[in-house]
Amino acid sequence: MARRKAAARRRRSPQGIKLLNVAEGFVQANILTSTLMDVNPIQFIMGDSGPSFLASGGAISLLEIARRPELLQTIGQRAMDPNNIVQMAVSSALANVGFKFAKRALRRPVNLINRQVFKPLALGVKL
Repeated sequence: MARRKAAARRRRSPQGIKLLNVAEGFVQANILTSTLMDVNPIQFIMGDSGPSFLASGGAISLLEIARRPELLQTIGQRAMDPNNIVQMAVSSALANVGFKFAKRALRRPVNLINRQVFKPLALGVKL
């Protein structure tokens, strides 16, 4: 008699937020916004409405794009500049490689912090 097929094990997707992945995303967003719009991601989203130390001082923010759509042409011109493309590509690749090596090198301390600090607090956050 033929063996029955075992039920496939269901994998659960991770439910928590990983802070290192959030930091990596912020670095990648910073590369794009600083090159194309001369601001960091927080200044891009908040614009001049944020705290006074975040005032953009003439740089392009999301609110300014909504008010003046012709700024999209300026952003497009900056995005098509070969120097900016090379700068963004190299910076993005270096950031990606740096985070990959840092995650691997710091695997044990990160696991220790996750196990001894974040797991008992049950915040749904990991390092």
